[in-house]
Amino acid sequence: MESLGDDLTILICSANIGNAEPTPESFAAWIPEDGNIIESNTGEPEKAAPADPKKYHLIVVGMQEAAFTSKLMKKKSISSTNHEVEASTRSTGADQTEEVYKKKSKMKKKWDKVGLVLRGLTASQTHRVPSMRKTTGSMNAALSNSSLITTEFTDLVSSNQYDTSKFASLFADRCPSYSLIACKMRGEMRLWVLCLKGLKEEVDDVYLAAENTGIGSVLANKGGIIATITLRSTRLSFLTCHLEAHEGLTHYNNRNKNLIEILGGAKPHPDYYMMDATIYSHHMFVCGDLNYRTRFQRESESKVNGTPKTPKKPDEKDEPDNGSGYVRAMKLIEEEKFEELYAVDELCMALDQKECLVGFETLPCKFSPTFKVARKEGYVYNEKRTPSYTDRILWKSNDGMEGAVTPNVYESCPGFITSDHKPVRGAFTVKLNKNLSTTSPPPSNEHNQNIHLLISDIKCTNLPIMDNEVMGGLSDPYILFVSSPKALTWQKAWPSTKVIYKTINPTWDEGIHLALKHDENIAHANDLSGDMLYMVVMDYDQTSGDDVCGSVALNIKDLCSKLRFTKPDRRQTMHFQEKEGLQTTQISRPVLRDGQECGMLECTIIAAYLESGQVKSFLKAAGKVRNAKFRNVKDRVLSVFR
Repeated sequence: MESLGDDLTILICSANIGNAEPTPESFAAWIPEDGNIIESNTGEPEKAAPADPKKYHLIVVGMQEAAFTSKLMKKKSISSTNHEVEASTRSTGADQTEEVYKKKSKMKKKWDKVGLVLRGLTASQTHRVPSMRKTTGSMNAALSNSSLITTEFTDLVSSNQYDTSKFASLFADRCPSYSLIACKMRGEMRLWVLCLKGLKEEVDDVYLAAENTGIGSVLANKGGIIATITLRSTRLSFLTCHLEAHEGLTHYNNRNKNLIEILGGAKPHPDYYMMDATIYSHHMFVCGDLNYRTRFQRESESKVNGTPKTPKKPDEKDEPDNGSGYVRAMKLIEEEKFEELYAVDELCMALDQKECLVGFETLPCKFSPTFKVARKEGYVYNEKRTPSYTDRILWKSNDGMEGAVTPNVYESCPGFITSDHKPVRGAFTVKLNKNLSTTSPPPSNEHNQNIHLLISDIKCTNLPIMDNEVMGGLSDPYILFVSSPKALTWQKAWPSTKVIYKTINPTWDEGIHLALKHDENIAHANDLSGDMLYMVVMDYDQTSGDDVCGSVALNIKDLCSKLRFTKPDRRQTMHFQEKEGLQTTQISRPVLRDGQECGMLECTIIAAYLESGQVKSFLKAAGKVRNAKFRNVKDRVLSVFR
């Protein structure tokens, strides 16, 4: 079994393949040989020393426009087209041969592309290792479209889909020390997750989901795929996506909407369908052809005192044409002023203004833009497009785990020659929950003490309006207290506050008491590493399913970091002292849903380790407390994994 030490090393690789078969040389310029560690280029190598000095523990590969056919099939297709052209020229005349040939070839290419997209739409593939996954009946039903289960690349080499077979062969040759733990195809998109063979047995809870955002949210030429895995009590989600193309405000807004659709539709786990992966996972990585463009302001507005300004959204009637910023971008590229170019990047603007992926981080691009380039080595840009950083990698850590991810490498791959994009790759070191240093030793429950939480002074502000005008145009909010592990708060349903009707600024005049119960069958049951409490704000609907307003994720270990299990004084068992053995935390956090802020939540949380005889005294000292109701949520989401 592979030794992890304290850290997990992850390599994220993303490429728009350009619907063309990559050469082995191009693939080698992108995927390091057998996962060998790349030298750090972030300027902080002392913080990024990997536990394994040789290979990455995980390699995650996201691909877009990754559908192609064999050269033999292309030759047959071209031959067929030539016969059609010859037949046409007999009737149209030789002087029109070239024009007819161009029209036929262009039409043929379009139909080939439609065929590839439709093939992906109707033949979605999911591959995973069954022994690594804790299955449930709902998961089996949700993933019934699986066409192949595999643990090795060789199982996919014989796939009847040429592109899948080709990628499997390339990975098998390039990464012999790795096993495939998750692989999903959706239209032109691909997501492959590899781990060192010695770590395979430690990977658990592998879940895959996808969402289309193409025409009518049906076609799979655009959209995203999410894989979620657990390793050493650390839950990791990886999203690869392909967002709407083109320059201009309308397309920028649609890209932001695409991300909301993907996160709202591709859920990370069937038991937590009311949350998206950005809330549920301890750490999440996003990569792909996000298609955010370089957006220049007018020359007169572009600088203040000689310093580049953060780009602002243009007026809708001031939409730029594709390629309108080519000359200005090329000047900065030639002078290697990448900082100035990055300052007018749309994704940089969107993150700053919280218009997408709230809470995510990304490193500045200190390399040439990855789009749109000639299919040759180096960077030769198309004059009809403004050179842009369309291919990106981002990450986010959940509450209490900020700083657990260290970026080591972020770079493009100019040696990839078979696409009009240059791939990117990023290397990260992640502190595992099981190995994180603690402020106190892992608790021992020899005195039959459990963690009790008292949540009071709960209020929300500026929640989204969930009801239509006929129903009052407001919301009917209540809060679910959802936990991971599930056994902490689940009692055939989740604990809940009461419903407050017709408001987007609710205040609950009650305290909610939660007695956290670990599953005694789980090893290290009282170790709180990675345990989470999610306060999920719901909108009640009497006639149909309840809607999710958003969630706040809280790290239970942080809520209890100053507490200790202590041997109780039997004489004081029934007289709990109010200020002894308590930890009080004031919460004020944004309510998040699908990478967007949807209001604010405030509350006070008091934590204590108590014996059963101390609970009554604890609650009496706290004031007004109501035993939480338990709700089975009726949600409108009919299919968790699509």
